[in-house]
Amino acid sequence: METKNLTDIQVNSPDNTSENELSPKQLEFALAASRLVEKFTDFANRIEFKGRKDEAQNKFVSAYINGSFPEIFEIIGERSVKTLRAWQTKYAEANNDYRALAPQYKSKKPSCITPEESKILIRLYLNPKQPLTAEVIREATNIFEAKRFPNIRSYSTYKRFLDDWTKENYADYVFYREGEKGLDDKVLPYLERDYDKIEVGDIIVMDGHVNNYEIINPLTGQPKRMITVGALEFKSQYLAGYEIALTENTLSIASALRRAILTLGKLPKIVYIDNGKAFGSKYFHKSEIENLEPLFSRLGIRTIFAKAYHAQSKPIESFWGWMAEMERALPTYVGTSIATKPPRMNRGEKLHMKLYEKAMLNTTIDIWTAHKAMAWWLDQYHHREKMDGHLKGTTPAELFNAGKGPGIDKRELIFLMMQMSINTIYRKGIHMFGTWFWNEAIFGKKLGPGDEVLIRYDILDHDSIFIYDKDGSFICEAMDVAKIHPAAGILGTEADVKALHEQLALKERLKSTIVGEARQFLQDEIYPEIQRTLKEANILGLNEEAKPEIEESETKVTRKKKRSITDRWSMPGEVKAKNIDTTPKAEGF
Repeated sequence: METKNLTDIQVNSPDNTSENELSPKQLEFALAASRLVEKFTDFANRIEFKGRKDEAQNKFVSAYINGSFPEIFEIIGERSVKTLRAWQTKYAEANNDYRALAPQYKSKKPSCITPEESKILIRLYLNPKQPLTAEVIREATNIFEAKRFPNIRSYSTYKRFLDDWTKENYADYVFYREGEKGLDDKVLPYLERDYDKIEVGDIIVMDGHVNNYEIINPLTGQPKRMITVGALEFKSQYLAGYEIALTENTLSIASALRRAILTLGKLPKIVYIDNGKAFGSKYFHKSEIENLEPLFSRLGIRTIFAKAYHAQSKPIESFWGWMAEMERALPTYVGTSIATKPPRMNRGEKLHMKLYEKAMLNTTIDIWTAHKAMAWWLDQYHHREKMDGHLKGTTPAELFNAGKGPGIDKRELIFLMMQMSINTIYRKGIHMFGTWFWNEAIFGKKLGPGDEVLIRYDILDHDSIFIYDKDGSFICEAMDVAKIHPAAGILGTEADVKALHEQLALKERLKSTIVGEARQFLQDEIYPEIQRTLKEANILGLNEEAKPEIEESETKVTRKKKRSITDRWSMPGEVKAKNIDTTPKAEGF
């Protein structure tokens, strides 16, 4: 914005300006008064009152006061003969222009504040530190006294001057005291968007919000105000995806977009991202934000970054205000501002603190509870009928569901999932989210420090996780391993029995893979080497016929193997391609 100096601003101080048009109240009064004056003149000019004009005027006023013209009396009230005579003269001099009879409400008077006084007042008033009006006037009065100004005015006079000046120069007042953000938010006109020109799914708006409640951080075990990264479908105002961020990185944004795409059932054309306080500097590094554009362009999605500190350009801002309803329903609510903090957080509120501790049993909510609360509230919000705006008369869910796509294969969006490094693979697989994930490709591995595998996951989708080596090469998709009924054959259902058979068959097949190869290896490699060594040393006097034999029945599995066990050890990459065959063998049961 092009700034003006104080001399230029002073020119715009309140002055006595004339109005060309009447206000509705003035117009109503002027028309009623002109009609009364015309009736007053016509009555006094009657023939029967010739030579007795004063008597006629007095009789007319008396009749008027006693209700002869109630519709006029209701507007202008009781009037004297003297007043009507003055109006009559004024009306005639204006060539019967009714505007001459309009009342002049609060006509402005020339300011009694001198130019030098006003300059000092305005300079102090426009301080970016935003001093109170009383402080400005007190400091200005001290300056006036030090300079021995004559006729120093009262506090009320100076306050009235500053109030009038602010009304006439509000843009300058806001810019000097609050900067460009205040100017954008309070003064400058905003653009009205035409939602009819886009379709559902064209634009996804993303932003971050500091949660106004505490969650137990699963990484530290301490309560913390995490952030929610939201992905709002622009036209329907439907929150298609979100992520309660555990770490401050771009994967939180990518994960929220992934969920939004899966919910939407198609790829958006544009992702609109806040480039200001939320993602730009407070939570994420600038370099990480810049990496989002190529990340999303991989799917053919254009990325638009909102202007920093420009709330009007981010439609999701209003959504966070609506979500405060859900936050207030949670027991760990901390308030949306200092003024709205619950009493338990204030000093000296021992009773509220004891009641809170008793209700919470010295615990707080975990991230799973937060997701459940979010899902509960979103279900209500999405099905509420909007009362205004482009959604008036409908709900976000109705518009969103009408524009959903046919669906997206979630495997195409793996690179948008959250990720973490893990270096422990147990005999049962990888333990996450309170369950086990397993795939034959990780069977037999034992990883130590430095032998990390990379896990990509969705904290809301526990069906599977995706495993990569530390170089980024895909290993497998590990599936959630179902627990087995302790007495499936007697107390379990048909599904329990089937699950038991499948896992037993898998265990036997894996065992035969290792044991069968080991038997063959012992027979072909280990025992001959032992015999050779003993023969050369002439320890036991063994001969060629002493070679141990392994029963035919014990090696039937290994005959299917065309390569030795050493081949399998030297080619670990082939193991990665294995898939789990969970189909039970009929002959085994």
